[in-house]
Amino acid sequence: MDSIDALFDQYDRGRMTRRGLMQAIAMLALPATVLGAGAAMGANAAADSAPIVRGLGVNHVGLLVGDIERSYTFYHRLFGVKKGWPATNTGKGVHLDFPTGYISVDAARGKSAITHFSISIDHIDQDSAKKLADKINEELPDAKARAAFQANDGVSTVNLVDPDGFHVQISPIKGR
Repeated sequence: MDSIDALFDQYDRGRMTRRGLMQAIAMLALPATVLGAGAAMGANAAADSAPIVRGLGVNHVGLLVGDIERSYTFYHRLFGVKKGWPATNTGKGVHLDFPTGYISVDAARGKSAITHFSISIDHIDQDSAKKLADKINEELPDAKARAAFQANDGVSTVNLVDPDGFHVQISPIKGR
């Protein structure tokens, strides 16, 4: 079982508070070097080759929640976020804006979940998204990368899957 599923199982069983769950999820997003685990996780091997694309930071996280208003109230009180643009073209979800990044919340059709996380890069448009997806598929074929254009915010992205099945999105740092 992956670590995020394990965290949600603990939360569902009442063994973890919502605040504890959010803190644990935030810890998963921190770079290994911040947590002091860089050498233990093979940082030297990763440093031997240049990355396919240079990630600049976490752009956003997508959540499916049981009650959008309740989640907005929670994150507004906790972090002071404001409601932004619609999360999808057809959904009732909303983006919760931070000065650098956001949380995308939409209604769960069952169990609450993290749908994806997005990493910022310097620039990406429709043409470069296609080229980047092709390069990722060439070097990491199991990632199943694909270029996408999001009409709700006018941003080009690359969407892929990591080895554990987590959905990863690559987005422009200046985009939403």
